[in-house]
Amino acid sequence: MFHFHEFVQRIGLDPAALRLLRHDTRGLAAWRRGGPHAFGCFASFQRRNPSPYQGVRLACHFVAGPTLANGDASALFIGTTRILAQWDWTGERLPLIQDALILETEQGRQDVDAFDLEWLPQGADFVERILLRWGPPASTRAWSQWGNRAEKEIVELRIDPREPPFPGFSAFVARVSELRLAPLAWQAALGSVRGVYLLVADGGEQYVGSAAGQDGFMGRWRGYAANGHGGNVLLRERRHQNYTVSILEVASPDMSRDDIVAREAFWKDKLGVRAHGLNAN
Repeated sequence: MFHFHEFVQRIGLDPAALRLLRHDTRGLAAWRRGGPHAFGCFASFQRRNPSPYQGVRLACHFVAGPTLANGDASALFIGTTRILAQWDWTGERLPLIQDALILETEQGRQDVDAFDLEWLPQGADFVERILLRWGPPASTRAWSQWGNRAEKEIVELRIDPREPPFPGFSAFVARVSELRLAPLAWQAALGSVRGVYLLVADGGEQYVGSAAGQDGFMGRWRGYAANGHGGNVLLRERRHQNYTVSILEVASPDMSRDDIVAREAFWKDKLGVRAHGLNAN
């Protein structure tokens, strides 16, 4: 078993002098959209009191990875930055790493500190190659941790550091049987959001469902991969079929389960799947 703090030592850094930051879905979106440039700008803005950087000068950054077999959360390493400067964000002085979309969203925010960050070469060869075990789902609330206080097991070291770019939620289409073969970053993206989805049988019949649980679309679709019906009565009668899955609508982060179910009902009415599809209600 190999731990991340051992990797940090091998690349010449001190685990006690850095923070491990597992960023939320906004960080994942920035990384997928613009790599180190967009993400670097995203990470240059942090709420104060307390700052996730905790006064240190080094930070190892991660984005959410897929849920592991035992239910633990994982984190994908995307690089290490040095913190060069910190100041109260007023919108006047811009950080060294700039991205127009990120800067636009940060304008007007209060109680935020801005940082000048610099990507370090140490460990750059392992970007998107190291997947570590962050801990049980509740541990993701502690998204900033000291590098030497929690042993983070490396559960995967990839040969190829790059995966095909995620096509986006509106363009994503796959067979149920293909989901387990999707790049881990795709699975992480699909597991990070909730909303309304569509199943299409080989004969063209349609089923509208909603994913409102913790693991988002991936969590819901794993049920179809396992048994073909996900607990639905009409789908159970059709036995195990290899449906095509796609996303009709991504829910906003503040939507409740009831809100998502209401959007599911909207799409059922719009597509007529109760009368002519596979939805019983």
